[in-house]
Amino acid sequence: MAKADLFNVAPDCLARLKEGDPSALGELYDCYVDKLFLAASAITNDRELVKDSLQEVFIEIWRYRETIGDIQYPQAYLTKVLRSILVKKLKTKDRSAWYPLEENLAGLDGNYEDVIISSDTDREMKARLDHALSKLSVRQKLILKFHFYEGLTYEQIARKLNMKYQSVNNLAFRTIRHLRDLMLVLIMIFF
Repeated sequence: MAKADLFNVAPDCLARLKEGDPSALGELYDCYVDKLFLAASAITNDRELVKDSLQEVFIEIWRYRETIGDIQYPQAYLTKVLRSILVKKLKTKDRSAWYPLEENLAGLDGNYEDVIISSDTDREMKARLDHALSKLSVRQKLILKFHFYEGLTYEQIARKLNMKYQSVNNLAFRTIRHLRDLMLVLIMIFF
């Protein structure tokens, strides 16, 4: 059996999973559950919903193991399954799970001006971030998409984009630093 490293599941794990090996499911779980928990927590602050959804991900993986195709990037695949499950659950659940801010607004005792100002500020910041993102190159956008939305590592992105690992790492670092600096300037100007 091939050994998994800290960031990736053993190469033969998915093949063993398809053959019905329950220990392969355990390996998959152990390798990715923490990363998936963080990804789900970025979508909702409902910890119980996150835990239920995580459990459902691995139940679904086990249930459909024989029909799962060739998966090159297990973390990205599992993240996509998790998001799909979470979205379905959130559509049927109270909308406040989507908006953690709403819980904090309940104690404002009718001070809706603060709520409106906060909402306008959020909208303005989102517009500025969207503008900043629109100034990025196609490669910069792809690297951000693959890393933050699909959960790929820089090594996986390098292979996918046919780039050197260090080039992807440097470009990602410069892109994130540029966006952070730009947003910091925008915040200082705005406030």
